[in-house]
Amino acid sequence: MSVVAAGLATVVLAGCGVDGKIGNYDKVSVWPDADSRGQSPVADLTTLTPVTVECYTPGSTDANGFGYGATYKISYDGGSGYIDASTSIMSDDGAVSPERVPKC
Repeated sequence: MSVVAAGLATVVLAGCGVDGKIGNYDKVSVWPDADSRGQSPVADLTTLTPVTVECYTPGSTDANGFGYGATYKISYDGGSGYIDASTSIMSDDGAVSPERVPKC
């Protein structure tokens, strides 16, 4: 693969997200917003559910020490939302990590 083709593949990957499957053995809650405080999940995903990881949101803490943890913005068959960034997601190229997806 040429350097140009490799660069183009990286650009396409960043624009479309990273396809993978949930690797956790328990249910994974999907939230409507990165800050899930006071919200109800919009879905629960299970092991091997296909997802596309679109981007990564670092956690946030306010001056009082309250906040939320890091999340991935995902899409899946039936919807989209945010999941905890500690969720195990496996792609064809290995485990998904914040370094592999753009920041939201």
